[in-house]
Amino acid sequence: MRFLSWIVMVPFALIVVVFSAVNTRLTSLDLWPLPFTVDLPLFALILSVFVVGFIWGGVISWLSGGAARSRLRGAEARAEEAERQLRFTLKKAERLEDEAKNKTAGAHLPAVANQR
Repeated sequence: MRFLSWIVMVPFALIVVVFSAVNTRLTSLDLWPLPFTVDLPLFALILSVFVVGFIWGGVISWLSGGAARSRLRGAEARAEEAERQLRFTLKKAERLEDEAKNKTAGAHLPAVANQR
């Protein structure tokens, strides 16, 4: 898996470096409602748009998975409760079996008369 990561990331990093080296020309970014204008290298503008888009996509993806995570937490809680109930029931059945064995073993013993 680590090798596959290197196979993907090294060419990607190379592309980013070459892109950054080729697109160094300054570009003016006008932040319209605000009275600011920023001069940036073209590669910084484009790469920052990609990074912001990547982060925004991650946030949207995480938020949309909230319902699934909630269902998972509920299912885990129900499974834990079912396991607790199963352990309790097994212990109770074991105890009742022991009591039944003791009663049947005691029934086969001859009754000892109470001597005073």
